[in-house]
Amino acid sequence: MKGSKQNLLWQHIRKAQETVKGESQLAEYVARLEIAECAGVLAASPGGLPFLAAHRDECRVGPDETRSFEEVIRVWTLSVLSGAEGD
Repeated sequence: MKGSKQNLLWQHIRKAQETVKGESQLAEYVARLEIAECAGVLAASPGGLPFLAAHRDECRVGPDETRSFEEVIRVWTLSVLSGAEGD
């Protein structure tokens, strides 16, 4: 199971590298994903959402949150892919 989740993350990273060029490659790629695809990336995240929220300020959602649900999902997805790319 772990290998298939890791493969999913790397598939997305490869797609980003193949389809988007430049400094904000992953961010632009994530912006193009459907929310269902983002959910798949999040489900494959090795640390899970509690880990993201605990370790990344941009992944925390506060009581006065002004970002939309979609924006938060995309930030989480970008964080997961960025972390996988750095591994």
